[in-house]
Amino acid sequence: MTSRHVESDLSLAILGLLAVAPMSGYSLRKVFLTTALKAFSGSPGAIYPALRRLESEGLVEGTVEQKDTLRPRKVFGLTRRGREVLADSLSRPVGRKDVIWGMDRLLLRFSFMSGLLSRERTLEFLNALASHTEDYLKELEAEYKTMGSGRSSFTGRAALEQGVESYRTTARWARKTLDALKKRASL
Repeated sequence: MTSRHVESDLSLAILGLLAVAPMSGYSLRKVFLTTALKAFSGSPGAIYPALRRLESEGLVEGTVEQKDTLRPRKVFGLTRRGREVLADSLSRPVGRKDVIWGMDRLLLRFSFMSGLLSRERTLEFLNALASHTEDYLKELEAEYKTMGSGRSSFTGRAALEQGVESYRTTARWARKTLDALKKRASL
């Protein structure tokens, strides 16, 4: 992690979840195993070291509950610095490389914006996401048209077609979500 941004997607997801509510490592594992966040490892070998690292960096703070039982439980919450670093990470500008190589991270960032970023910052994010996605989609569509000349393999053309459809869907979703957020009074 750099001084003001979260580098790993797992750390970003953990901080985002802890911004919603304090959780134990076990509770985080359950979220990763039972929700759409299952793309992240629900393994104790990933989550607990990440929590220790975030705690050593001063981004989360653990409090031991049930100290006088056989299985004390440590519950983690964001520190003020952790909330600031998370907000800074969510606020990073969206660029072309993000749209090409990091769409999953962009959507992860978007999922945690409510309550951490202003409506205006979220609108800026969605607008940039839509614009960069539409620009890249134009390039993909042009490439797809040139592949129709018979010099390309069927599977290569079909794979590119899937990419074109995926970016079309993302661009349409981003514009629809942007319009819906503009109509809302708040996040």
